[in-house]
Amino acid sequence: MIYLYLSALETEDDKIQFEDIYNRYKQQMYSIAYSILNNEADSEDAVHQAFLSLAYNFNKVKTIPCHKLRSYIVIVIRNTSINIYNHNKHSAEKSAELDDNISIDIDFFENIDLNELAEKISNLPPIYKDILYMHYYNGYTQKEISAMLDISYENVRKRMERAKKLLKTELEKED
Repeated sequence: MIYLYLSALETEDDKIQFEDIYNRYKQQMYSIAYSILNNEADSEDAVHQAFLSLAYNFNKVKTIPCHKLRSYIVIVIRNTSINIYNHNKHSAEKSAELDDNISIDIDFFENIDLNELAEKISNLPPIYKDILYMHYYNGYTQKEISAMLDISYENVRKRMERAKKLLKTELEKED
């Protein structure tokens, strides 16, 4: 991973200095991020983002006196972690809001035979089948699906809603 950060630097001296900072502070940065985020993956993302920020702004970072560098790095990782925490919190609230607006009864699907459900999903039109597969099987968020398919977030949300309605209708036909 360090090679990614080093590629953002121009001179060999900068690369050596950055590598020293990376080796010295990466564990402390992870600890700080984890204390804020309480999640390994998010903490690793925070450290990664912080190091990218440090690498892209290394001309400024290398001018910081040695005794102030640790404080600066702590501030960067703390702010990065807080931003991720706030983003996750906002996304969770937004997701809960959207879930409240969707009138599909999730409990309905929990009582269905999985083989039957899989068969019905495979019979859906591809635009609905793909969205369900990406969200429930691969674990992508609606926002991630939106970016990967290059369609609007609202479009992804609507397709999910329509797919669930279609599934429910198909499953109710058999009852």
